[in-house]
Amino acid sequence: MNHSLLLQTSRTQLVKQLLYFDEERNGFLNHYYPGKHPQRKQAEELINSYCSVLEQLLSDYSEEKLCSSVLIGSRLDLRYLADGYIDTYTIVFPAYTDPAEGKISWLSPLGMQLLMAQRNHEYELEVPSGKISVMIDNISFENSGEVDSAV
Repeated sequence: MNHSLLLQTSRTQLVKQLLYFDEERNGFLNHYYPGKHPQRKQAEELINSYCSVLEQLLSDYSEEKLCSSVLIGSRLDLRYLADGYIDTYTIVFPAYTDPAEGKISWLSPLGMQLLMAQRNHEYELEVPSGKISVMIDNISFENSGEVDSAV
């Protein structure tokens, strides 16, 4: 697949994500955060912020911008600053989660903290054992942000 076609396919996928959240937001939230679930408001605010990031990205679309922030469908190299160890994750919709393949849901505690994070920035992540300092060394959009089976 040529580079231009791959970039256009990525753009189409991001437009589909934006449309999905516009049209299916309440159904999605009701499925994962029914009733007065305590994390529903946090997830809704994250969706709103994410949609704003997508709109901004799509208004001035380029490969550089596509690979500067973690999106649903992005693969990232996460370096732990304490020891330099690197984990690779792909952020996906919950239906596509596969921990053995490094595919984590954007709704997971780690996924929610990484969504919209930027390359070459340091972050303090909350994990069960406390806080860890990390840096995102690399981001690539892997076309793993399908919305067909998002719920």
